[in-house]
Amino acid sequence: MRPPPMSNRRRSPAARPHASRVLLATATALVATAAALLVGGCGLEVTNPNAATEQAVLTTPVGVRTAAVGLQGRFGNALEHAVWVPGVIAGELGTLTNSQSQQREFQRFPNAALNADIQTVNFDLLAFWARQYQVVRAADDVLASVERVTLAPGTRAGVTALARALRAQALGTLAEAWRQIVLDPSGEDPPFVDRATALARVLALLAQARTDLAAQPPSAEFTSQILLPGIDLPNTIRAWQARWSLAAGQYEAALTFANEVPPTAASEYRFSTVDQNPIWGAITANRYFGATAALRADAEPGDTRLARLVGATPIDSLGGTRTLAVQLYRNPGDAVPLWTQDELTLIRAEAHARLGRLPQAIGEINRVRQGAGLAPRTGGELATQAAVLDEILRQRRVSLFLTGQRWADLRRFGRTAEARVEWLRYPEQERASNRNTPPDP
Repeated sequence: MRPPPMSNRRRSPAARPHASRVLLATATALVATAAALLVGGCGLEVTNPNAATEQAVLTTPVGVRTAAVGLQGRFGNALEHAVWVPGVIAGELGTLTNSQSQQREFQRFPNAALNADIQTVNFDLLAFWARQYQVVRAADDVLASVERVTLAPGTRAGVTALARALRAQALGTLAEAWRQIVLDPSGEDPPFVDRATALARVLALLAQARTDLAAQPPSAEFTSQILLPGIDLPNTIRAWQARWSLAAGQYEAALTFANEVPPTAASEYRFSTVDQNPIWGAITANRYFGATAALRADAEPGDTRLARLVGATPIDSLGGTRTLAVQLYRNPGDAVPLWTQDELTLIRAEAHARLGRLPQAIGEINRVRQGAGLAPRTGGELATQAAVLDEILRQRRVSLFLTGQRWADLRRFGRTAEARVEWLRYPEQERASNRNTPPDP
């Protein structure tokens, strides 16, 4: 196993990710570092995990509040693999000559001899799996702890809604990469469930999060001292409900949720120059990945999104894959959007299309095209459901570049042949620690 390649990476995932617990320092130390965590929120690691027991921290109000901040740090740290692994598998990213051999296993090269299997001992395979489950376990700790302490009602509502939303997003991310996943990682040999069951749990968690906020508005303490700046929690929950309803084939629900998000709303996970964006670390600082040149080659002339996303000149060609510079995440403090208005518009377009409402779908497509400086499509040009869906996938490819969704899109649109693999194998460490691990696909 190679050492972590990024300077801002935390320790390697535990050999048994389901058994790992959130390592917390003393409540006093956590309070002292809470302000720093609120700035970037990308870590709850400590140098001496034996300094205090979990019980000592998670049974105090101040410890619970700071654990909720740390949960967001887990989530921020998990964004790295949730973005680049699906990106490389789906062919929107290509590895550069600086990349590690384990990273190249996720890529399909034009030269078939270079396409080594993704090994179950691959460090990044484990990191992708384990870091999402670290979010799940941290959320579980927070949800269990709020029952043990006295918090203001609005603080309790905000903390529980946040924990449920981040738990849901982590499970959804896992369900788009592995055919079966574990919903409850506590205990020995936890059972696996299929994707449909996993997505049902994701949507149930998000519905519970909405109920929390509807029953009791979040307190000023929660919004100013716990929730990281830049995150619009109510609208993030609605947007994620739209995303995962679409994934689950619940198209009317996806429309409803997408329409509930105001057109001016935005939500992002912010980093800083101290607590750095791990995607920036992988793409810009270490130059492991570039955008495959096909993104620009296949785009329509005049698409104004391209200049913001990728460069125009090839920078590398590894194994026959030409790559361009990625223009996103050029600085260590750049934020990562949790969703975008373009995504919501294209969710509406796809839901309408799959329900057979082609004029409405074309109208939504044209909203995105207009924003990209492109001429509108007509009903004559997109006369069939297949043509409309092809156009939606084309627009998602550009608008949702580097959001970790391209691989799931290829699967949902019946284009899995374009991806490196349909599903990932299970990390060897997981198989060794859980007798219920399914066979690899």
